[in-house]
Amino acid sequence: MRIAFLILRKNYYRLLGPVVDAALRRRHTVECWHDVSGPRTGAKGSEFPDGAPAFRTAAPSARGPSVVSYAGPADLARRWRVDAPDAVVSIDPPDPAVRIAATTRWIWLQYGADILFQSTPRGVVDADAVAVYSTYWTRRIVERFPGLGSSLGEKATVVGAPELDALDLIDPTEVRARFGLPRDRPVVLYLPFPLRSNVPTPWLVNVHRPSSRAAQGVRTLVAGPRRFWPDVVKGRRDRTIVEAMRAFCDAHGALLVMKARRKDPVPRYAERLADRMVYDASHYPPTILELLRVSSLCVHFYSTAVLEAASAGVPSLCLAPRADQLGPATYGFDFVHNSDPRGIYQAPGVAYWRALDEAFDGLAGWRLADFPLDDAARRAYVERFLGFDDRGSSGRLLDLVERVVARARVSAKAVTA
Repeated sequence: MRIAFLILRKNYYRLLGPVVDAALRRRHTVECWHDVSGPRTGAKGSEFPDGAPAFRTAAPSARGPSVVSYAGPADLARRWRVDAPDAVVSIDPPDPAVRIAATTRWIWLQYGADILFQSTPRGVVDADAVAVYSTYWTRRIVERFPGLGSSLGEKATVVGAPELDALDLIDPTEVRARFGLPRDRPVVLYLPFPLRSNVPTPWLVNVHRPSSRAAQGVRTLVAGPRRFWPDVVKGRRDRTIVEAMRAFCDAHGALLVMKARRKDPVPRYAERLADRMVYDASHYPPTILELLRVSSLCVHFYSTAVLEAASAGVPSLCLAPRADQLGPATYGFDFVHNSDPRGIYQAPGVAYWRALDEAFDGLAGWRLADFPLDDAARRAYVERFLGFDDRGSSGRLLDLVERVVARARVSAKAVTA
């Protein structure tokens, strides 16, 4: 069977790398289609798909190239109209132009909570199958689009999260040695606030981003809104939360390791305070999973790395800005970014939620022991949100791909009979 994987950016291999390897092991013909129409510079230029990672399978498929470049959906549609693969695995919903042009079976793989924002009635209808982590996510999609109940029910299949299969490839001892992290000290993995890529709200631009109190005060006085003046008076901004994290780590003998993305470069003050500053050196296995394998706590600001941390057996702490700081209370806050005990950010024993306003002073009194990992809570969390804990999700996804293609072939034979 000929399977195509759509790679719009290099970081797509974070999700798809384990599936590519699993498909090669099954001796399928595997093609990684790199979209070269995207930007080579700017915020996302560092993720331009100019190469593929080293796969663990000894050799790619004997048929066809393993890496193919194309220039956007129109080019892909033109080429697949003539020579279409049997199936495509994509973390994006089907592009209408490609879907109409090709007979390829489209398997849409969930990527974290993004599927709640990407899902549209047409996306679900156009896909041949929707591979989700767990039934939790199908319920949430239907909550947003009630009319999708029947269509999604027919197409959604629980496979787990294939990205997490890569955890078995990671040796914690090797990771500590490579990043120069002493084995006798705990690691706090800190995912900095996305100062550049987040929506530039007045709070972010005038209050949280300025590195000095003077700049913070002037910006807030001139541009407002004045309701954020108490933050200025107390000196609450990104720099002070990073300083509080540094003090928290020092109080508990922990290393402060910051993991950032190139589109959100870390300010100099943060880099100076970190014991190690790491950007994405690898997408397969992902650098975030490598660092989680050696961490005792992951601290973030509504990052869906909370899911990866749970799978890796690491408790996480979400420092949560208010909705009025990040913008009007939107779908994101209603469905994902909140402290709902049924959601992904608030599950004692594995995921902890604290208001950002509370953290500025609270970190001085908090301890690592305040955020323990409970094995039973972790198992329940993984089952609820990730479906499986067995590193077998790539195989389940390929089982789904094979079933979809087999059904299509049977239907085609019936039509021509």
